[in-house]
Amino acid sequence: MGTSGAYGGSNSTEWNEFRDAWSALGSTGDVPGTENSDNSEPAQPSDTLFDPQSPASDLDRAGQALIDALWRDDPTTRRSTVPPIARPRVTGQRGAGAGGVGGSGGSSGRSAGTGRSGSKSSRQVIGGASRGGATIGAAYALRNRDAQRLADYGLSLAEFDSLTPRARISKLVTLMIGDDGHPDDRAIRRAATEQVKMIVAAEGEPPTANEAIKGFVSSYIFQLGLVELKDQITSGTLDGNEALTRERMLRGWIDAKIRTLAVDAGPAVSSNRMHQTAADLAQRAIRVLRAR
Repeated sequence: MGTSGAYGGSNSTEWNEFRDAWSALGSTGDVPGTENSDNSEPAQPSDTLFDPQSPASDLDRAGQALIDALWRDDPTTRRSTVPPIARPRVTGQRGAGAGGVGGSGGSSGRSAGTGRSGSKSSRQVIGGASRGGATIGAAYALRNRDAQRLADYGLSLAEFDSLTPRARISKLVTLMIGDDGHPDDRAIRRAATEQVKMIVAAEGEPPTANEAIKGFVSSYIFQLGLVELKDQITSGTLDGNEALTRERMLRGWIDAKIRTLAVDAGPAVSSNRMHQTAADLAQRAIRVLRAR
């Protein structure tokens, strides 16, 4: 599936610069101060915020181009703060088949959060982060069997109690985010699912709210980049191992930068505020990294 021209941003100068930077990305990353002597593994990105006064590595250029493109796509990233966002809530009827967890009747519920409304609608980066954050909040409520918090999202314990952990994860993500109607929806689903798995299915302690929100935002930004790289990755012009190496490098760059940012998601933050916390962090990450 080609992505170019499918929706706002794909044919912009910024996204073309990101693709060019990706194409120029070498297998060793060329990250100053992190070279390894035998070149057997890609160099690891520094967690230092990007400094335009220092020589940029190929990896810095690729990561920075991704941030610039997302900043261009969504005007909310350019505001000083994110305005209050209504908590996403599942709407509509859903039967046994909702979420792909068995049965054939019923229609799946749909989160009423901000997202795409059509193939030509603009990319809503911060709205997507909010939807993923809400899914994480619902996952904590489900793990803690907090019926009131689940009800805040339009969900109930009865919907999940008879399901296996895997089916529980699938149903929760589908109800909160919806089906893969657009590549950006898949990006949100994949990023949110990583965290929901660790929250709902973990036998030990789940990740903290801070860890889950940072992990989601990092993965979400990375997945949006992959949406725009699909043609390059699947064209056959790049060896599969090389493509995976570059993906690890880009994900590592994003992870390292987001680790430096504070998150207001301590124990006092309830699960029904995760949507705002994720939106705030995504917006701050893009603004701070771009400013560098």
